[in-house]
Amino acid sequence: MRGFTLVELAIALAILGVLGALSLTQYLAYIERVRVARAVVELKDITAQLDPIAFEGGRLPTTLAAIGLGGRNDPWGRPYVYLRIRGNPLSFFRSRKDQFLVPLNTDYDLYSKGKDGLTQPKISEPVSLDDVVRANDGAFLGLAAKY
Repeated sequence: MRGFTLVELAIALAILGVLGALSLTQYLAYIERVRVARAVVELKDITAQLDPIAFEGGRLPTTLAAIGLGGRNDPWGRPYVYLRIRGNPLSFFRSRKDQFLVPLNTDYDLYSKGKDGLTQPKISEPVSLDDVVRANDGAFLGLAAKY
């Protein structure tokens, strides 16, 4: 009878290790894409509840809790960030802006801080690229890096 040599076993284990590492990174990237997609769907849901108020010219709530959405967290476990812009004179300084410092929205900002939980008002900053944002008054919902 002939068995496997130590070298053959080491090569087989090395191949299995490389395949395992590749599949793990692909799985983690897939999980992150799913979380971003879930955040986009949840932002669409919140937007659907806020837009009728905004389109009718009504006064937007000061917080999400005012319309019963205060306890909603993003897929990373942090609360969604909401900022009323219309009717709030100081909101220009706190609102999200693109790389040219133009505000993303004119009515309200709504976003998730993304995977790292960090953000800056300018969405082109490196810490803001993983944020899931609402821009162009709801015409865009997605990663800040893709805006």
